[in-house]
Amino acid sequence: MKKTLVGMLLLLITATSSCAVTQDPETEVSDPLTGPATKQLSQPATSAPTQKTPELERLEDIWDMAAARPGADIGQVFQLFRLKQSIGPRNLACYDETSGDVCEKIVEAINIVGLAEDQVTLLLDSLELPYRVVERDCELLMVTQEFIAGRVNLAVANGIVMGWASEGGRNFEESDSC
Repeated sequence: MKKTLVGMLLLLITATSSCAVTQDPETEVSDPLTGPATKQLSQPATSAPTQKTPELERLEDIWDMAAARPGADIGQVFQLFRLKQSIGPRNLACYDETSGDVCEKIVEAINIVGLAEDQVTLLLDSLELPYRVVERDCELLMVTQEFIAGRVNLAVANGIVMGWASEGGRNFEESDSC
């Protein structure tokens, strides 16, 4: 699964770089200019390998683990995430009349039930999805009545996500622990 994620990332980078402006080979100057400035540019740049932060490594590990779980469709998650970005800004409602509740579809594709709460919050944060815990260890928590279409409401027991619901969408169907 790690190879799949890396492959998708490389595909995205390739697609982005192919959109860059290229120079027509016929218009190139056949006699290159030389000078102090061009000598500096022509030297190959050596850069030290970038170090990943521990947070980034942890996030990558969690995505790899989530991708390996049965029922997870990470390819669909990233397609839906691009759709969510086109609908509106970060952490706002992600409902589209033609696509329905995009947030709900993303969470279904990740298959978050059974994951640890801290893993789920990292995944949802990385996807810029609004969320909150509304039930902890079989006790309903006091929450505001503010409605945010697509916000993910989580039910957590002993640090594990036992169920979830999308505001304006699905109800807690999988929360059978209480």
